[in-house]
Amino acid sequence: MNVNKQELKDLKKIDKRVKVDEVRKVRLRVRPINVRVITIGKEEQRLVKKWSSKCAEPLREFCTSVLTKLLTYFTSKSINDLLNEVMKKGLSLETTLILLSQYDLINNDDALVRNYLNTGNADINLLTSILSKNNVNIKPEELKQIIQSSTGKTERTSLISKLFKH
Repeated sequence: MNVNKQELKDLKKIDKRVKVDEVRKVRLRVRPINVRVITIGKEEQRLVKKWSSKCAEPLREFCTSVLTKLLTYFTSKSINDLLNEVMKKGLSLETTLILLSQYDLINNDDALVRNYLNTGNADINLLTSILSKNNVNIKPEELKQIIQSSTGKTERTSLISKLFKH
C-alpha cells in the first residue's frame, strides 16, 4: 500500500481531531459523586454508644455501623426495645446485630432475626460469611468464643457427667 506524505499528514490531522473529540466526550460524562451523609441526633448517638460498647472489641466498629444504619430506618425506641429483649433472653448482642445487618427492608424480611430470637440458635458459618461480606475478617472459632462469652454460655459439663468421670 502506497501512501504519500500528504495523505499521511491528513490522516494524522484526522487522528488528532478524533482524540480531541474523545477527550471532550469524556469530560462531558463526568458527574459529581453524590455522597449520602447519615446524621443522627444526640439521643441516637447515645443509643449507638450504649449498645456498641457492649459488643466485643473485634466487632465494635461493625456494631456501630449496623446500629447507625438501622437508626436511619427505625426509631431509637424500637431498636432499644429489641436489643433489651435480646439481653433479657440471654442471647448474644453481636449475633443479633450481625443478623440485623441482613434485614431486608424491601420485603420486610426479618426471618433470620426472629428465628434467632425464638430458638437462640444461629449458624456460625452464616454469621462468619455475613461478616466477611462486610470486610470483617474473623475466624469461626473466634466468633463462637465471642458469642459464648457474651451470652455467658461456656462449655459446661453437667454434674452427672462429672460424677461419672471420677
